[in-house]
Amino acid sequence: MTMNYLDLNIDKLFEDFTIKEIEGIQKRIQHESDRKKIELRTLVGERYRDLILAADTIGNMKITSERVISRIVNIEDTFRELQKKYLIGFKIEPIENENDRNVEGIQDSIIIQIKILMDIPQYIWSNIENKNLLFATQLYLVAQHINYSLLFEVGSTDLLNKYPIVSKQWDVINQFKTIITTECNYILQSLDVQPESIANCLAALVLLNRTSFSDLLEMLLSMRNRAIKSIITDENDSSVKNKIKLCIDTLIQTINLIYSCFINTEKKSGGLVLQYIAKIQDQEAYSLFCELDVNQELLKEFLPSVTKHHKLFIQDTPESFLLPDLQKSIKSWLQWVAEFCNHEVTKLLDLIISIKGLYYVREETVSINLPENWNFIWEELHLPRITFWVEFFQPIISQRVKNIISDKWIETVTTLKSDITELLTKISNEKFEYPEHDLRWFVWKDSPSDIPQKLTKNGGLDNKRSLLMKTKGYSPNILTLCDSFDTGLQALLSDLEQYLYETERVMSIKDNLLSTNISLISDTFSDRKEVQEHLQKISSTMIQDIINFVKTMCVNERAEYGQQDINAVVMARFLLALTTLSSNLNKCFTLSKVSGLTITNVKWQSICDKLKEESTFVWSIWASTYKTKINEHRDKYISKEPLDGYRIHVVVSEWEKVTIDEDSGEGKRIKSEILVPYQPSIQLQKFLTAINKDLNKIIPHTVPKKVLHEIIENIAVELLSYYVFISSSVNLSQKQAFQVLFDIRYSTLLMVPRENKNLSDLSTRACDNVLSKIDPFDYDVFNPFIQTNVKKSIQRSLLLLGNLVPHLEQLHSILGARSEYSTTEGVKSDIPSVLALCAGAPWFPPLTVTAPARSLPLVSVTLPEKPQRKKVTGKENTKSDSAGATIKSGAAAFFGAMGSDWFSSS
Repeated sequence: MTMNYLDLNIDKLFEDFTIKEIEGIQKRIQHESDRKKIELRTLVGERYRDLILAADTIGNMKITSERVISRIVNIEDTFRELQKKYLIGFKIEPIENENDRNVEGIQDSIIIQIKILMDIPQYIWSNIENKNLLFATQLYLVAQHINYSLLFEVGSTDLLNKYPIVSKQWDVINQFKTIITTECNYILQSLDVQPESIANCLAALVLLNRTSFSDLLEMLLSMRNRAIKSIITDENDSSVKNKIKLCIDTLIQTINLIYSCFINTEKKSGGLVLQYIAKIQDQEAYSLFCELDVNQELLKEFLPSVTKHHKLFIQDTPESFLLPDLQKSIKSWLQWVAEFCNHEVTKLLDLIISIKGLYYVREETVSINLPENWNFIWEELHLPRITFWVEFFQPIISQRVKNIISDKWIETVTTLKSDITELLTKISNEKFEYPEHDLRWFVWKDSPSDIPQKLTKNGGLDNKRSLLMKTKGYSPNILTLCDSFDTGLQALLSDLEQYLYETERVMSIKDNLLSTNISLISDTFSDRKEVQEHLQKISSTMIQDIINFVKTMCVNERAEYGQQDINAVVMARFLLALTTLSSNLNKCFTLSKVSGLTITNVKWQSICDKLKEESTFVWSIWASTYKTKINEHRDKYISKEPLDGYRIHVVVSEWEKVTIDEDSGEGKRIKSEILVPYQPSIQLQKFLTAINKDLNKIIPHTVPKKVLHEIIENIAVELLSYYVFISSSVNLSQKQAFQVLFDIRYSTLLMVPRENKNLSDLSTRACDNVLSKIDPFDYDVFNPFIQTNVKKSIQRSLLLLGNLVPHLEQLHSILGARSEYSTTEGVKSDIPSVLALCAGAPWFPPLTVTAPARSLPLVSVTLPEKPQRKKVTGKENTKSDSAGATIKSGAAAFFGAMGSDWFSSS
């Protein structure tokens, strides 16, 4: 039985087996373990032989590498010894006879050199504090030379044992290399520094580290870049304008430093760095010791000649820059400046949230004075002249101005949308005290502010006069919306006007023009056109955004806020009001440096046209929603009582009784009386009155004529379509048919222009259907009287239903002179109708509706007298064209005298 030794349970094992059996199991397990070991060895030996060989090879390679490294270290030590020999300037030769040396002289020279090593740290520190790093570097190199000289002269072991102070002192001096390098870097990135100090540092680096001129320039540019970064990115209490001004100063200073240190000087003998190096090139160490506070006689007597005549700068003099290399480095640096400005300076400018702040930044930076030789520097570099403000800072400031304009516009529009939604939600409440879709509470309510008590000089320019707002239908809510929107743009435009024109505006003739930098002023406003174009562009975009918001959120079929019909009235008026009540919106397109000057701008005109067009569109939405109301009025006042249900005694009692005198043929006169319809049916009058009342709520003269005509056309279509359907489907008596015929002709004459063929055909169809129910002979008798009475009814209705007349000029020519109130002799029989403007003392004298007889030649039309009138003997005459022209010219003269502002229509 094969047993799985891995799954054995020890406790169960002792329960199931005896001790001998358990010992047998143990032996089998041990045997299996030994067998596995042998298999493992075999597997490793056969299959992993290559791995073992690789491990042995790696071990051999390690030994070889250690040997190579040891030999390289020996080579380095050998070269180091050779370098020391080179530095001390002499060749060590074995001394055959050491007894020949002057032991006393050696002791004296060692002591004097140790004395110098003891004193040099003090002098190095003194020169570092005085920013003379070149001289400090020379002292360091002299100390280094003395240390090596003592090392070779005495020997490292003897020097360490006999003169341990040398080693300690050298440890102190050796640290000055790092200190001098750090101080050089600090001075190179200092903000307020002179070219001489920079050149001193660069020369010290050449002497200290054997740095080439190309590396020096890269180091200088790197340190200046750090300085520029620290100005812009470090968090400190300095303002943004000071940081940018300091940054431009540093950029200008960097170009001046490059020119002074590497290119040229007034003596035309190369850059300052090359001059400093040439000055110390042949200088010996003894000349440096002479400047120290050391006994000169002891130096002459005991200082070894190899130290006394050692030259610190014995390598070849570095050559000046080749111009192409210098140009390449400067161009590369300018690219870095451009990228730095686009990223870091842009972030800094984002902290400024007003254009006024950018204005102060610009005014501060353009006041920076350029070096007198600025143009000459760029000529020497053979590069195009760079003005850092124009090239790098003006574009990003202009972009920030444009971003602020966009942000302010978006903020203003967001606030406006919030105000609109709040208003629409409020006015949709039926309990709201001041509804917008019924402005009679506003238009017909007198207020002390309607007419100003004093007409100031500029009173005529005020476009927000109370009475003017009433005539235009602009309620206080509309004014509040426009004022809020206008206020949002006011701060922006005030700052922007200062940014674009302030410096030019404050300059006066008294200014000293000779001291004014004309080119600088020109550069200051170089972005004016760009900013103005952006302002106009973002303004157009935001106006379109407002329009889209109105169309998609307010006046669509499922309005997000309020009710569609009410919203349409408010938004239509608001869009139109923006063109006249928002002066700052006008400024966005006509901004100029002359205060109060309005510049004709095609873009502004296009915006006005767009707003008027969209206002008309929104009004048309209201007109389409009003169709439902027209149907309701028709069902309530006309369809409620069918035509064949007209109560004949009521209808006839409202007719006019006319007496006809005819010749019987036998020489006798026969008189007969007929009843003729005298006015529209009560149902039609109620319907038209209800419609007219609805229109009066929205102040119809403020509705665009196109939309008003559309509304009238909808009313006429609804009314005439009803008459066509009813007259063809209902049996009417002849008296009922006469009244329906009168109503159709009355409606057609009142609301259907001559050129509207569709409505004219609809009216004709309705009349034909009704005439089919009237006896032709009776129709011939009644028709002249009906025609006359229709015209008279229209004349009487014009005062009350004038809103429903889309073709007033045509109607005047059809009706002729208003002869309703004249007798055949041309003498007025009644007092003219007057229009009372208020219950108390009128603002104006009573306005006669009829024209004076002396100025309008009236055509006599015989009207039947009550209770008995004669029949008209001829066809009804019409008013001459001259009379119509007189009416037209008289009205135009009157309303022109009142002023176009008060009675204009869109």
